[in-house]
Amino acid sequence: WGAVDEIISAALARAEPITRNHHVKLDVEKELPGVRVDERAVSEVVYTLVDNAAKYSAKGSTIRITARRSGEELIEMGVDDEGPGIPNDLRERVFDKFFRATRDGDVTTHKASGSAMGLAIAKGIVEAHEGRIWIESGNGGKGTRVLFTLPIGDEDDE
Repeated sequence: WGAVDEIISAALARAEPITRNHHVKLDVEKELPGVRVDERAVSEVVYTLVDNAAKYSAKGSTIRITARRSGEELIEMGVDDEGPGIPNDLRERVFDKFFRATRDGDVTTHKASGSAMGLAIAKGIVEAHEGRIWIESGNGGKGTRVLFTLPIGDEDDE
């Protein structure tokens, strides 16, 4: 069993060097139930989303991390940024291996580093935990919001 706040804390500790030029805000529902997950793997998902948010947002912008209960059986976590956003027609493709919206979809002239594997790996981790990952527009239609769900699980599961 893993605690959602500890998963987020581990990801943010690792991401500190890349987020120091951003405002990081947490919006985590109090008393969330535990999730039966590989904590390091899910922390990697959160880290990847925070890393992308920092890469594609201007210095001084806000990165918001959310976690809340979604119905009786799910925890929904998300990372919002204030970057250029991802057009609807590219939102599924960004989870493909080696696809980068800035290069392959020409969303912006921003040059990001990396292998373009992060979101594909994040999707694999989330789906391995029987969750789902998707992209929405950020608050007010600005930026990107990446959300994923994880099942809370059953305390009787071994």
